[in-house]
Amino acid sequence: MTFDILHLNIERDKHTDAVIELLKEKNPHVVCFAEAMRSDVVAISAQLGYTFAFSPLVVLADDVESDQEGSAILSKYPILEIQKHGYNDTVSAIPLEVAIDDLVTKNGERPKNRFAWNYTLLTARVQLGDGQTVTISTTHFPVTDHSAHGYEDHVIKNLQNVDDMGHSRTYLDRLITTLRSILGPLVFTADLNNPRGEYFYDTLAHELVDQVPLSLTSSIDPNLHRAKDLKLVVDTIMTSSDVSTQSFDVIEGVSDHKAFFATMRVNASAKFNK
Repeated sequence: MTFDILHLNIERDKHTDAVIELLKEKNPHVVCFAEAMRSDVVAISAQLGYTFAFSPLVVLADDVESDQEGSAILSKYPILEIQKHGYNDTVSAIPLEVAIDDLVTKNGERPKNRFAWNYTLLTARVQLGDGQTVTISTTHFPVTDHSAHGYEDHVIKNLQNVDDMGHSRTYLDRLITTLRSILGPLVFTADLNNPRGEYFYDTLAHELVDQVPLSLTSSIDPNLHRAKDLKLVVDTIMTSSDVSTQSFDVIEGVSDHKAFFATMRVNASAKFNK
């Protein structure tokens, strides 16, 4: 059984019209969004005939109204089960309320409270057209600055930020523990905020099969991202070994990250979730 999946960081509501046009053009069976506003997910799902799961990262509040920003999974197939696996330090499922200006890097400094955001692996067990099931999972991992030649946008600006690497490794360990507990077939998508070739991405790629073509040098849109022409593959689609990729397209001009559109096959020999 094959199905089409699209992964994209949509950068809140900045590119909504372009995102909708892409979904109309490609008509994927499954969609994974990062940095999605819940109100937009509700509207897009209703307009295009998807059911959805949503997990908030933060609550964005202003003088007029508030909305949740987070990860979303949209599906044309029935969603049988939704789970939210938190891997941050807080025990509360209530996301932190922040102003939109608090989400961005200022004067080279990352948001001070970003490790208090509601980092979650969102999973949706989806029933495909032939009755087989596959677990779709997605997350938005915290950015981790480090010293790496050629990655100027991710270089540590302050030695105090070395602690961030330890914090992120703890979050990664928790995320991997959760992924190991999920029975296949499994598809994992993410904005990892950390590039391929470095510890966080490559550690996950030892747990799962990285389906992103090795020829891709960046998942950052060269024109729409605030920092132009970054050579960083920070987005990913990975799978368990019982899922294979028949085609994989990379699409520019939709958001500040490139969209991934893949046709995937659940192998006939896979042991399916019931």
